[in-house]
Amino acid sequence: MRKIEIVVPKGTKYVSEIKDFELPNGILNKGIPNCGATTLALTDRHKTIVCSPRNNLLVNKHEQYGKTLLVVGGVTESEIEQYVRCAETPKILVSYDSFQKVAGCIDDKSDWRVVVDEFQYLLSDSGFKSEVEHRFMAYLKQFEYVTFLSATPILDKYIGQISDFMNIPYYQMKWQDVEKIKVIRVRTPRPIDAAVEIVRSYQQGAFPRMEIDGTTVYSKECVIFLNSVNNILNIIKQTGLKHDEVNIIVGNSADNDSQIKKLGADFTNGRIPLKEEKHKMFTFCTSTAFAGCDFYSTNATSFVISDSKRVNTAIDIATDLV
Repeated sequence: MRKIEIVVPKGTKYVSEIKDFELPNGILNKGIPNCGATTLALTDRHKTIVCSPRNNLLVNKHEQYGKTLLVVGGVTESEIEQYVRCAETPKILVSYDSFQKVAGCIDDKSDWRVVVDEFQYLLSDSGFKSEVEHRFMAYLKQFEYVTFLSATPILDKYIGQISDFMNIPYYQMKWQDVEKIKVIRVRTPRPIDAAVEIVRSYQQGAFPRMEIDGTTVYSKECVIFLNSVNNILNIIKQTGLKHDEVNIIVGNSADNDSQIKKLGADFTNGRIPLKEEKHKMFTFCTSTAFAGCDFYSTNATSFVISDSKRVNTAIDIATDLV
C-alpha cells in the first residue's frame, strides 16, 4: 500500500483552510475528527455522493445542508433522477443499503465523486451486514473517484488483507495543532449503576467543573454514550427524568419507538440539535450516533459507559468514539 503524508500547516483547524486541498481519490486518514472533511465534500464544486452506514449521521448532515438530497427509506428513483437533473451541483446523502438505487439513477458517472464516510464500519459491521457491505463495494467500482474517509481507519494490517483496499493510495494527514482530550477512566463492576449515579449528580447540581483562564466553568449538560436501548430506558426510569430534560437518540425502528413510548406519551426518539439550538440537560446515544455526527454543545461532558460483559455494550473509545 502506497502511503502519502499530508502535512497540515500550523494554525489550521479545518481542511477547507488548506490552499487548493481536495479530498483525494483513495483512503484519507484525517488524523483527527471535526476537521470539516465531510463539510468540504458537501460544499465543494464537485457532484458528490456521501455514503454512511448510520442514518443519524446522514440526517444530521442533511439538516445542516438543506440543498442536499437525503436518500433513506422511501425516496423513489424518479425523485433521485429529478434532483440529479435539476440541481446545480448535486450532493446526495445515502446509506450503504440504498447506494445501489442512487448509482442506477446516474447514467454518466465520470464526473461524480463518492465519499465513504466513517469507512471503518465496512469491517466492523460486516459481521451482521456482510451482504450489504459486499454489494455496496461492488457498486462503488462503477465510480472512478472514491474517497474512503475516517479519523479511525481500519488498521493497516487489516487493510492489507482486503483486496478492495490493497492497491489504492493511502493519505495520512499530519496536524501541527491537535487539541488533547482529557479522558478519565473509572473501573466499576456495575457500570449501569455508575451511569445512574452520574445522572443523579447532575440532578442534584453537582456539575463537573474545570478552570479556564482563571475562571471556573461548569458543565451543565451530560451526554451518555451507551449502546443499549433497554439500559438507557431503565436509567431514565430509575432517575425519574422528564421528557423535557432528556434527549434519546437511538436507531429508528418501530420496536425502539414502542419501547420509548412506555416511558410516557411525551417521550420520543430524538435528534441531534443543530448549531444554536438548545440542548437538554441529558442526552443518551446508542451506536447510531457514535460516529460522524456534529454535537454543538458548548459545555457538555461526555460519559462513555462500556460494559464488557456483553458484546454490544463493550465500547472502545479508540475506535468506536473518536
